Amino acid sequence: MRRRRSRNRSETASPALAFGKLPRLLLLLVVLLPIAEWSASAIMARLDSRAKAVTLSDDDIVKLYGTDQPAQYREALAEMPQAHDGTYAPLTEYRMPARQGRHLTIDGQGIRGGVMGADGPRVVVFGGSTAFGHGLTDGETIAAIMAAKLAQDGRPARVENRATPGWYSTQDRIAFAEMLATGDKPDVAVFIHGVDDFLSCGKPERTAWSDRLARVGIPAGLETVVRQSALAALVRRLTGMPEPSGPVPHNPACASDSQAEASLARLDANRRLIAAMAERFGVKPVFVQQPVPTYHYDNAKRAVPVEPHLMVPYVPVAKGYARLAEMRGTGKLWEQDLLWLAELEPGEANAYIDPVHYAPAFARLIGETLARRVGDLLPATAFDGASPAANPPAAQ
Repeated sequence: MRRRRSRNRSETASPALAFGKLPRLLLLLVVLLPIAEWSASAIMARLDSRAKAVTLSDDDIVKLYGTDQPAQYREALAEMPQAHDGTYAPLTEYRMPARQGRHLTIDGQGIRGGVMGADGPRVVVFGGSTAFGHGLTDGETIAAIMAAKLAQDGRPARVENRATPGWYSTQDRIAFAEMLATGDKPDVAVFIHGVDDFLSCGKPERTAWSDRLARVGIPAGLETVVRQSALAALVRRLTGMPEPSGPVPHNPACASDSQAEASLARLDANRRLIAAMAERFGVKPVFVQQPVPTYHYDNAKRAVPVEPHLMVPYVPVAKGYARLAEMRGTGKLWEQDLLWLAELEPGEANAYIDPVHYAPAFARLIGETLARRVGDLLPATAFDGASPAANPPAAQ
């Protein structure tokens, strides 16, 4: 009888003991999970930085950049941001956050290299990663070269590089409209278009950040928590598990002819809207049809060959440019304020450092060519008594 009562008491005590430990287990989880998340986030950042490390050899960098200082460009490449490195910005969805590196500086407004030039009319430059100057130092971007050339020619201007990796003409239009709406009016606005407009298609329009922002409004269920958890991401990275699918499927490539036509129509509409706003507010616009490696350029001339599969994502750009050239040849392309540079090449110098981004020599040629057009648009009264060498930006 005593044994039975003792056994009954122990059986009754076991659930009570388990429930008694539960608060301590929950407290332990509350303490340890944030630490595990923080540690996983730090490890992921380390892994991402290693993945971003430049794998080019010094010999390749010398050929691509035409330089005897490969270490400088290795550092510059490591500092370059991508579209997913951005920070939220109203209306345009994202912009680049402030940074201070040896070769890359971005201020709190998303302007790369600061305001170049201290005097003269104001020129702002919009565009994507090629206009931003991916892989180049602050003093080698198209905007910096243009500012230096304008100053050298005795037509100094204050130039701002507001280009953002991944932006296309719709975001440029929105950013320009927001500037004007807040009373921030430049004298000249330059819009460098070509690559990114053909890499983002479909309706409704989407940006490089649309999927990320779409997830914000999803109820915080287990799937959302797992998707956003750094610890879960680390486990997936280490085990090779696939990433969970996003809530809104999105194919950014303009794979079909109809998508290419839609991109062309959007680019044309955005340029007309920008031109109308510029005229109303007294701003001189310049639309640059930038050179791309999938139109007119002989890729056999590259200093370092590119693997064919790396060019596959840019097939839509080839389709779009072929159609642009056809429309231009038949007089159907709206060319008001357009600077057509699609056939421009840097002679014998290397043109591209990767599939689409410009080498220093090509960026210099584009910047100097653009300076001649912009110089003709700047108010003549601004140069009375100006010195030919008024505060050119320092090359790096």
